[in-house]
Amino acid sequence: MRKIIGALLPALLVFAGCNHLAATREKPLPPQPVQISAQGIDAAEPAIASARDGSFYVAWVNHDAKQADVMLARFSDAGEVQGPPVRVNRLAGAATAWRGDQPSVAVGTDGAVLVLWTARVDAGEKHGTDVYLSSSTDRGQSFATEVKVNDDKAPGPHGMHSLAVAADGKIYAAWLDERNVHAPKPSTKGEGHHMESNRDVYLSYSTDNGRSFSANKKVASDACPCCKTALIVSPDGAVYAGWRQVLPGSFRHIAVAGSTDGGNNFSAPVIVSDDHWVLQGCPVSGPSLSVDRASGNLKVVWYAAGEGTAAGVYFAESKDKGHSFSPRQLLSQETVRGTPVLTGAVALWQTSETGETKMRSLGNAGSALSVAANAEFPAGTYVNDKLFVAYIGKEKEKRSIWLIRAGS
Repeated sequence: MRKIIGALLPALLVFAGCNHLAATREKPLPPQPVQISAQGIDAAEPAIASARDGSFYVAWVNHDAKQADVMLARFSDAGEVQGPPVRVNRLAGAATAWRGDQPSVAVGTDGAVLVLWTARVDAGEKHGTDVYLSSSTDRGQSFATEVKVNDDKAPGPHGMHSLAVAADGKIYAAWLDERNVHAPKPSTKGEGHHMESNRDVYLSYSTDNGRSFSANKKVASDACPCCKTALIVSPDGAVYAGWRQVLPGSFRHIAVAGSTDGGNNFSAPVIVSDDHWVLQGCPVSGPSLSVDRASGNLKVVWYAAGEGTAAGVYFAESKDKGHSFSPRQLLSQETVRGTPVLTGAVALWQTSETGETKMRSLGNAGSALSVAANAEFPAGTYVNDKLFVAYIGKEKEKRSIWLIRAGS
């Protein structure tokens, strides 16, 4: 891991269109971050996942006025793009996303590419979003009919979703849901943050490769409404869900619940750390989870800024399947925008002050290292011990998706 962090050697391939892709696919990789979304398109909300064959996939969202499309591109283990990007949502412009709620992407045990995303719902005066799963069985070249995951009928908010695949191929999806909030509070402003009613955490799973989903199950109530959920499945099949819990007094702390029966029942939520963070609004920053394959320990990374404590990125670990957690460890003392990302044993985050993406290995001494400047909302994955990071680059008001290889 020291070797990975000690040498940041960015290398990838840029493309602007199909002809350019075909012409440059076999050229040596340039030694700098490169743009992977099309020129002139407002692109944001990156997500990334690796496959067993050594390839990896990057998803993002193209925005045009009030319309949006989820896009996906495939890359080799060397970072070479494998064909043009493909639109995931079948109906053009039907998707929706914002900086706190990017698509979720995973690769199934059979190699299928899975993308979880939200679509707008308009029914008269009622508006909302539904959660859909799209799957591709041809390495991201095309997507089958999308499947609705939430099973409630009335239009309402669904989002801040997460996605995970078990070793047996079972697909899990979690999200925040407002179906049980009968009298939502009017949106107000609190301490500079967007403020609205708390939501419930819901989960569903598919045992047929995403063609259908189980009845939705409520995992928890009073979740912070604008903070991303997290899902991870351990090698032994345990399922862990994470979110930011709103406690009495408007304390907003990270919570985790686990299931040992395939997502049918979950343990009572456990607060990872008492951060003493009271916030009359939503920080738009959730947890990130990973499981150490050797030990089975559950790792959690999050941002907190509680009273009398340093604002920064924190890490804690559970050695008893999420029933208790170690005292938190400060990874970096700084203000963070968005949800920190935990990939393997490396945490990634964006600083609020400079818009820089940084990284640090869990458990190692030393300060955080820079991945890229002008790099917002990073997403990372490992491919054959190489760390690839996708992020948003901004030039004036136009956003674009960039890719960098961090490590040797």
